[in-house]
Amino acid sequence: MKSDKYLSVITFYVIILALSIASGYQYIGDFIEKGVNSAGTFISCFVLIALFSIYKGVSLFTRKQLLFLAVLSVLTTLTSYLYPYFKYSEQNPSDLMSTFIYDLVLNIIIFSLLFKESKRERSQSTPEQKII
Repeated sequence: MKSDKYLSVITFYVIILALSIASGYQYIGDFIEKGVNSAGTFISCFVLIALFSIYKGVSLFTRKQLLFLAVLSVLTTLTSYLYPYFKYSEQNPSDLMSTFIYDLVLNIIIFSLLFKESKRERSQSTPEQKII
């Protein structure tokens, strides 16, 4: 049933987009901050799926997709902290940066897990070479 397959992926994307847009819309900040928040929510959904697939030992993403998710996860976190830090530099940065270390450590863990999985995907996708 190909129609069920396509309907499920369309429904999946609609729900993720709706959650991401709602999250960004409710975020207090300018247009860039709202966009970064929406993108972060969107990426986080796929990162969670990738982490769960690692746990289950099932390959849902290609090597390049895993690397893309790993890098984007770190970049959106850095952007979500650094953009307001420079934009509102006249304010006390300690309030803004209070959770930065926690998010950074969490993103380093996520990056390392996705990076290791992408290396494993690469080793499984290359044909085995015979040892002479």
